[in-house]
Amino acid sequence: MSAIVLNHSSESRQIPGNDTDQLQGGGAKLISLATGTKSLPVSALPRCNGLVLHDCHAEILALRGLNRWLLSEIECLLRDTGYQSQWLETTHSSADESTSLPPFRFRQGVEISLFSTEAPCGDASMELLMAAAEAAGQDISPWPSRAEHEGRATKNGSGLPLGRGFFSNLSALRRKPARADAELSMSKSCTDKLMLKQFTGLLSFPLDSFIQRTPETFLTRVIVYQDQFSATGYARALGPEGRLRAILAQDEGGACNTARFFEVCTLPSDYQPFEFGKQGGRQEGVRKNKASKFSALWVAGGGGLEVDATVEVLVNGVKQGFKQFDERERKGSVTCRRNMVRKEAELRRLLMERGIAAPVLESGMPCSYSDAKSSPSREHRNSVKQLVLAGLGGWPKEYLRDDFDLDISSSSIQ
Repeated sequence: MSAIVLNHSSESRQIPGNDTDQLQGGGAKLISLATGTKSLPVSALPRCNGLVLHDCHAEILALRGLNRWLLSEIECLLRDTGYQSQWLETTHSSADESTSLPPFRFRQGVEISLFSTEAPCGDASMELLMAAAEAAGQDISPWPSRAEHEGRATKNGSGLPLGRGFFSNLSALRRKPARADAELSMSKSCTDKLMLKQFTGLLSFPLDSFIQRTPETFLTRVIVYQDQFSATGYARALGPEGRLRAILAQDEGGACNTARFFEVCTLPSDYQPFEFGKQGGRQEGVRKNKASKFSALWVAGGGGLEVDATVEVLVNGVKQGFKQFDERERKGSVTCRRNMVRKEAELRRLLMERGIAAPVLESGMPCSYSDAKSSPSREHRNSVKQLVLAGLGGWPKEYLRDDFDLDISSSSIQ
């Protein structure tokens, strides 16, 4: 289980209409909460059509929930001129002004925390995996991969990133773990995705065209149980003195100079474990828990519009009750690509109605989702991401994509 929480730092200034005590280090708000351990094989991506979630690991679902909630908070600000958000403020320019800056930003001093009941999969958890396997008397020698069985190269001696096997190969970029005979997934491990967020911030497409990139858009801290923390593993995988040191040194003063590294905090040793997690299943007299094929997602409601919280149960990346590749669009999570773009189009219309300069993605031309993500306004973010990945050995070019057409000028999706 993972959760995203917002709070104001002790240095935050008072916001009109709110209690000072609530803002001085208090007033925390739970934004999203998720469970999940599944990701899609790469062969499924071309059939997703923007409606199927690729990665349902809890940490990633919780982050998608944060992005969805922020879009809803912007909607509250645009629909209700009397609403004042505790978390966002406007930086409006009139529609006839030429501007490349997004029209909103976080209030100064907002902090974002990620809590998770398990260590993130990937490089940060290698020591924990090896210790747990050895304690259980299991063999920790490298697993042969399906790619090797099929004669394809992998980075354990080939061109594909590692999965869970080859524990001793530290500092490597890794794919989401799976059984040795599972079909190939090209979703990056949670460790690697969190590592990249330290360079790009937490705002993903299309939200990043509405909120300015400031220190507040980066993750402040990650909170885990004590037995899910390896000082060596976390420092190597996520810290500036670990595997990223050479990249930062080579790029000193360059594209990576705005990176912000989060702190990792541990809960007290006697903190109650998550009842439905691995730790809860290890308690004496408690039946051992097993990983579920289901994922759950909760996203807080909108503050100004009194919108109810969203609750979804997801199976294979779509809402429970729908087939994975059903043509009905109702199967899509509120956080799927298509629904996020739809919300973006709605907000763009509201901005224009209020005479506020809307962020520019493209030059009014029909394009694909992947084209929009590669627009000039996102060039810095994309170049930094590629620089970091290249410094860690590179990530294979996506040859199968989940893409669909959209028309920025008319805000329609095809």
